[in-house]
Amino acid sequence: MKRKRIRFFRDNIRHTFILYAIIPTFLIACLCMGLIFGIWQYSVYNTNLAANAKVSNVLQKVVDIYVNEASNLSKDVTLITEPINTDKLVEIRRSMYKLFAETEYFAKLYILDEELNSVLSDNNHMPGFLVDNSCYDWGIIREIREKPQDISIKLATEEGRILCIGTGIQNEGSLVGYIVVTIPADEFRLLLTQVSPQTVITDENGWIYLTNNFVFQDELGRFVRDMEYSEGFIKYQEKGYYLSKSKICNDNLQVYTITSNGMESRIFYTMCTFILFIFAAIIIITYFTSRKVAKKSTRDISKIAEAFEQVKKGNLDRYLNIDSSIEFKEIGEAYNLMLDGLKKNIKENKELTRHVAFAQVKQLEAQFNPHFLFNTLDNIRFMSKIDSEASDNMIIALSTLLRYSISNAEDEIQVEEDMRYTESYLTILKIRYNRRFTYEIDLEEKVKKYLIPKLMIQSIIENAVKYGYEEVDTLHVTIKGFEKDGNLIFVCKDSGGGIKEDLLKQIRENLLQPVNKTNHHGIYNIHRRIQLMYHGDYGVTLESKLGEGTVVTLTLPIHMNSDI
Repeated sequence: MKRKRIRFFRDNIRHTFILYAIIPTFLIACLCMGLIFGIWQYSVYNTNLAANAKVSNVLQKVVDIYVNEASNLSKDVTLITEPINTDKLVEIRRSMYKLFAETEYFAKLYILDEELNSVLSDNNHMPGFLVDNSCYDWGIIREIREKPQDISIKLATEEGRILCIGTGIQNEGSLVGYIVVTIPADEFRLLLTQVSPQTVITDENGWIYLTNNFVFQDELGRFVRDMEYSEGFIKYQEKGYYLSKSKICNDNLQVYTITSNGMESRIFYTMCTFILFIFAAIIIITYFTSRKVAKKSTRDISKIAEAFEQVKKGNLDRYLNIDSSIEFKEIGEAYNLMLDGLKKNIKENKELTRHVAFAQVKQLEAQFNPHFLFNTLDNIRFMSKIDSEASDNMIIALSTLLRYSISNAEDEIQVEEDMRYTESYLTILKIRYNRRFTYEIDLEEKVKKYLIPKLMIQSIIENAVKYGYEEVDTLHVTIKGFEKDGNLIFVCKDSGGGIKEDLLKQIRENLLQPVNKTNHHGIYNIHRRIQLMYHGDYGVTLESKLGEGTVVTLTLPIHMNSDI
C-alpha cells in the first residue's frame, strides 16, 4: 500500500486554503453565474410567452366577438330577400358601434347578395376584393361559397393588410348572400407597441397580417421560412432569438413572438469572461503569496516544533516565549510547565533510585552486617549442640533471607510473598531472643494479592526491634494488614519503651521535608520512598508514648498484578 506523504503544517495550510476557500468560492461564483444565466433565460422565456399570450388573447377575443355578430346576421335571410328599411339599418349600425365600443377595435360590415352587389356597406367605396368578379375563385368569397354554413377567415390586401371574417346567408339550403366583416391591420398596431418582444401575425399560409419588425418578412410579404417552423432559442442571420408561437381562430391565424438575446448574451459572456479572469488572477496571486502568509501564520508552530525537537535530543532548557495570540501563549506556558514537570520527575526518579538503593543497602547492612551474622552463626553453633531442630530452622531462615536479599525481584511484590521472607527474618529473631521476643501477623485474605514495595514491612520490624529493646527486656510486635477507604493499610505495633515527645516531634517534622536532616534514616527512607513512588497522600505516620510502645502506620495505594 502506498504510504501517505506527510507535509509541513504550513503546506497543509496552503493546501487547505486553496481547497476549502478559493475552489469553493470559484464554484459558488460559477453557480451564481449559472443561476443568473438561468434567471435571464427564464426571464426571456417568461416575457416572450406573456407577450404572445397577451396578443393572442386580445386578437382571439376581438375575432370571436365579430364572428358571433356575423353568425347572428347570417341567420336573417330577409337581409337579402327584402329591402333593408331604416329601422333595421339603424339597428345593425348601432350593433356594430356597440361592438366597437366593447372591443375598442373598429371593423367594417359588408352585406352582399349572390351576385356580389352591395346590400349594406359601412363605406360607399366597396373594396375590390369583394366586388371584383374574379373574387369568385379566390379569397374570402371563395371560402364562403365552398362552406357557406361555416365561418371563414382570410387575409386580403387593399391599401394594407385586412382581416376578413365571412359567412354565407342561406335560404332553404341555397346560398343567397354574403356577410363579410373586415378589420384593418392598423387597428392592432397599437397593441403591438404594448409588448416589448417583436411580434408577427400571419395566416395559416405564412402571409403576414401585421408585424412590428420587417426583418422577419421576405420580399413577398411572408414570414421567413427559416423561422416559420422553428420554436425556442434559435439563430437567424447570425443573431440569437427566442421564438414562441400560438395558433388562434381555429388555426387560421398564427402569432409569433420573437425576443432578441444577442446583446444580452454578449454582455453575459463578457461578464463571465471578466469574472473568470478575476478569479484566475486571485488564484495565481494566492498561490504565490500563500507561502509567505503560511510561513508567517505558522511561525509560532515552528517554534513549538523546534522546541519539542530539542526535548527529543535531551535539551530541557529550551523554553518558549510566545505572545502572538492567547491560544499559542497558553500552549507556550503549558510547554514550559511540562518542562518543569519533566525536570522535577527526572530529579524525583533519580532520588527514588537513590533511596531504593539506599534502602536495599541498609537492609543488607542490618541483616547481614558482621555483628548480625556473627550473632546468628553463634546462635546456630550453640543451638546445634542443644537443639538441632532449632539450629536447622535458623539455617533455613538465614538461607531464605540471603536468597531473597540478593534476588532481582521487582520493586513491587505481592504481600503474601514478601511476608514469607519477612517471617524468615522473624524466625531468626524469635530463636535469637527466645522468650524475650514474640510477634503476631494478622492479614486480611484479600490484601495478600496486593503489591507493595519490596523489604518495606521488614524495614519497619527492623526499626521496631532496633529501638524497642532500649527500655524493656521483652518485646511483642503485632503486624496487621487490611483495606480501608480504598487504601492498603499496614499497622506495626510494638510493646517497647516508646519515643520521647521531643524526638517524636522531630521525626514527624522531618518526614515533611524533601531532604533528611536527622540521623534517623529508617522511617524517613520508607516514607520518602513511598512519596516518590506513588505521588499521593501516602506514606508513614508515627504514634508513640513512653512506656506504651510505638505504632507505625503505613498507607499505600491498592495495586494488583495485571496477570491475576
